[in-house]
Amino acid sequence: MKPPPFEYHAPATVEEAVQLLGAGNGTYALAGGQSLLQLMKLRQLKPSALVDLNGVSGLDALEERDGELHVGALVRQQRLLDDELIAASWPLLREAVSFVGYKETRRRGTIGGSLAFAAPWAELTAAAVALDAAIDVRSATGERTIQARSFFRGPGKTTLEPGELLVRVRFPAPAARSGAGFHEVSARYRDYCQLAAAAVVSLDGTAALVLLRVAPTPFLFDASSALEDEGALEGLLAGIEPEDDVEVSAAHRRRVAPVLARRALRDALAHARQREKA
Repeated sequence: MKPPPFEYHAPATVEEAVQLLGAGNGTYALAGGQSLLQLMKLRQLKPSALVDLNGVSGLDALEERDGELHVGALVRQQRLLDDELIAASWPLLREAVSFVGYKETRRRGTIGGSLAFAAPWAELTAAAVALDAAIDVRSATGERTIQARSFFRGPGKTTLEPGELLVRVRFPAPAARSGAGFHEVSARYRDYCQLAAAAVVSLDGTAALVLLRVAPTPFLFDASSALEDEGALEGLLAGIEPEDDVEVSAAHRRRVAPVLARRALRDALAHARQREKA
């Protein structure tokens, strides 16, 4: 099936892009297009206009600045997997994106598109929440910052206002003596995740754990107590209320969640110890 007719715009600057997006009336931003174009072909989305961001200057920047990692909205997912700086200092990003589709899709898919689309299976949403990222957005009236931990509102829903464009994601400097772990299960190789767990652990005794597919948004836990007492993890996860879908039951998700959470925490702790010895 082909999408219905729409207007096409190709701005060269962020300022032009937000002016176009501010027109509203069914105007959508186009980055990698891995999700948007599929929904358009199925006619589940019918934009009146697309604003193609691929020619916008500066949105593909990736750099370390004052200890933070600044990732432009157009940075491709494959670049997160290949970049040596990310592997050394923000390994959870690399671990999470290694589960995203195939190389061909990662070469087009962007970090900004993944977060803004807010699919419940999107691994980068879990990483952003676990790492307490800050999301910079622009509109025709100015710029604001939204913490990743308050950015997601449900499947396909975020706190982005009409006319706002996600321009940058900022990841804080990694804590000293910290490590990361990520585990996922899916029905088929490289398929959408049925359940995923992301963990960031510090040898100082703190642990952030994020689960996907147990709630409408990435679910954040303070798992510090589980570092000393694995039995505490069962108590932390006792209140999760995942949903059934066509591939897996809620009961199965409840059974698997502690397994993935424990693996992610153990990997993160081992990684922290390894980094301390290096």
